[in-house]
Amino acid sequence: MMNQFENARTRLLPLNLQLFAEGDSSAGGEAAVDAGGGSAGSQETTDKGKGEKITFTPEQQEYINKLIGQTIAKERSRWEKEFQTKLDEAKTEAEKLAKMTAEQKAEYERQKREEELAKREREITRRELRATALETLAEKGLPKQLAEILDYTDAESTNKSIEAVEKVFREAVEQAVNERLKGGGAPKGGTGGGGNKLPDEDRIKQIFAQR
Repeated sequence: MMNQFENARTRLLPLNLQLFAEGDSSAGGEAAVDAGGGSAGSQETTDKGKGEKITFTPEQQEYINKLIGQTIAKERSRWEKEFQTKLDEAKTEAEKLAKMTAEQKAEYERQKREEELAKREREITRRELRATALETLAEKGLPKQLAEILDYTDAESTNKSIEAVEKVFREAVEQAVNERLKGGGAPKGGTGGGGNKLPDEDRIKQIFAQR
């Protein structure tokens, strides 16, 4: 049984960063958000309603990259803790089985099989919902990396989380458009003094902290 958990460790711990490998990263290896294509150091998104192209400043792009990097680190830490918990449970389970009668072991194994089956079904559901979410994000012109912070409990939860993320993203884009139309120059917090926040920083940060 311990060998099964050791094998599982090699599958669980490595984190696939391929989705975040597109383009240059201004944050020292942290992922760059692809909001519709663009060159290194700038990010362009099409506002389909107005036909305008929005360019993120390097500072804004770096901030978004940093948020994604923090989310990845948080997820890795959570997975490692969960795996350690499973190892501890495996040791406890071995001790428990050693004290069981044949009938108790049979019942225990039956319950374990049912739990594993339910878990696999949840994982399948999550993969299917995530695939659908990626298509929805693409249709809406949203960065595909936002799929990493959506809620995949069920279809309704997934749709609601997409709507919430889209709302904040659209508002940030609209604000950037308005700032550029007003006076030429970067949106507030883009290239200004070091103490200024980026546009919608608090709201974007809140979304990335929801997991």
